[in-house]
Amino acid sequence: MSDTPVKEEMDMEQLLKESLPPNKAGEIVTARVVEVTPEGLMVDVGLKVEGFVPKSEFSSHAPMPAKGETFPALIKRMGGAEGHPLVSWREAKDRLHRDHVLKAKNEQTPLEGVVLRQVKGGLIVDVGMEGFLPASQVDRRPVKDLKPFIGQKVNVFVMEMDSKKGGAVLSRRQFLDKEAAARQAETLKTLTEGMVVTGTVTSLTAFGAFVDIGGIEGLLRVSDVAWGRMGKLSSVLKVGQKIEVKVLKYDTATRKISLGRKQLLPHPWEGVEGRFTVGKTVKGKVTSLTPFGAFVELEPGVEGLIHQSEFSWKERWVKPDQFVKVGQEVEVQVVSCARGEEKIGLSLKRASENPWEEAAKLYRPGARVKGTVTHIVPFGAFVRLSIGVEGLLRVSDISWTKTVTHPKEWVTEGQEIEAVVLEVSPAEEKIALGLKQLVEDPFSKYKPGRVVEGKVARFIEHGAIVTLEPDVEAFVHVSEIPSTHRLTHPSEALALEQVVTGQVLKTQKKSRRIEISIRKYEHDQERKLIKKYAGGKDRITLGEMTAWEGNKEEDVPSA
Repeated sequence: MSDTPVKEEMDMEQLLKESLPPNKAGEIVTARVVEVTPEGLMVDVGLKVEGFVPKSEFSSHAPMPAKGETFPALIKRMGGAEGHPLVSWREAKDRLHRDHVLKAKNEQTPLEGVVLRQVKGGLIVDVGMEGFLPASQVDRRPVKDLKPFIGQKVNVFVMEMDSKKGGAVLSRRQFLDKEAAARQAETLKTLTEGMVVTGTVTSLTAFGAFVDIGGIEGLLRVSDVAWGRMGKLSSVLKVGQKIEVKVLKYDTATRKISLGRKQLLPHPWEGVEGRFTVGKTVKGKVTSLTPFGAFVELEPGVEGLIHQSEFSWKERWVKPDQFVKVGQEVEVQVVSCARGEEKIGLSLKRASENPWEEAAKLYRPGARVKGTVTHIVPFGAFVRLSIGVEGLLRVSDISWTKTVTHPKEWVTEGQEIEAVVLEVSPAEEKIALGLKQLVEDPFSKYKPGRVVEGKVARFIEHGAIVTLEPDVEAFVHVSEIPSTHRLTHPSEALALEQVVTGQVLKTQKKSRRIEISIRKYEHDQERKLIKKYAGGKDRITLGEMTAWEGNKEEDVPSA
């Protein structure tokens, strides 16, 4: 009994061998669809058993044939799954078109194909047979995303091909380069500066966009895209977009082309002086901030500047970002408009109430006011008054008698001081203040002809300095010092700390200079004594005459 199963198996094997058809592996035959299954096609290829074609052989570009349809197929091997020969439609097609593709390679003629799918490093393209299109050969410029090409028709050249195995390497880039060269030659024949052409944006960079204007690319710089601020270039232009541009410059030697787009658009500054008249209040949007002010877009392509000094009535030294933010809508007043320079001056503060008009009513020249020193500069100190405006205390108005080299010698920031209003100018937004005007100018009482008394403080070239009162000095020239002989130096007739009496010759308020004469004073005293003696009445004695020089004007007896 044990031998019976073995004998039956051997009989079955022998039976199968005898029923198998002759080996046709590697042959191309005509296949007819017998059955369509979820896994693929069952096809009649002229054998005793049906062949099987996997579903993966087909695509949307080449859908599976319906039942009863025929197509060429390659028998890959006889013993496939469940005894069915494995049949390939794709390999049969590749083999049938191999000669055609090889001829295209040898003759360098382009082929039209359809992109089937993306693989590592490139794309698979059907040009009758499947070929490999490397990513570097897809376009004239690097392509980051290859997916959009799937399903698209493309023209390619065959770069390489194995005549035995049939593998083909394709290049779309070569086709585009050749096509561009032909278009470029035609374009360069007619290209001139100033002409308007239609081009296609090929790429965007930080400095502009490259535009194909007929097989040759020109550069459209960011500054020539639009008249106004536009933010990112990608917000205005897209790769593949068709635009009209003007040829601004064409260098025939280097073939460099500069293009312009804004030059074809109306200039936004045309008629701007009529739209933005001085004194007009307008609205705009803050586009950027700088240390010296803020730029405001009044309309597309037209911007004005709010200068640092035009933000606040009460503060002169401001930071723009303390008042406005980028993107904020503001109401401003036009203070200047120059079409030629493309400049519009704006004021934020002038669109509100002017406190300087109130200041003109409140602070009259001569009035005493109190304020706080806000900051000190070499030429003076700014003092904030009660209504918030600032007045300027100049160094020249700090002291009558002393030379002030810097205001910090007299006042400090944050100090409250009293001053006199000298001048108020609402138009210039200025209030002039004085510290020295709180007291009388000591120089005002030293008028020419007045008799003064002082102490010799020091000797200088050509004369001596006499202190009349604290911080008030007078100059006496050597020629105005009495002497019995010609003096070469004032010390020959005067001594330091000596008290002298003289007469004011000249007073210069601006230079704070007083000139006196001891000689003139003594001469006048002498004349008065002589006149008194010569009058005959109450004649003067010899002793009185010899003692005259020690007497002052008020001590001399009346004639």
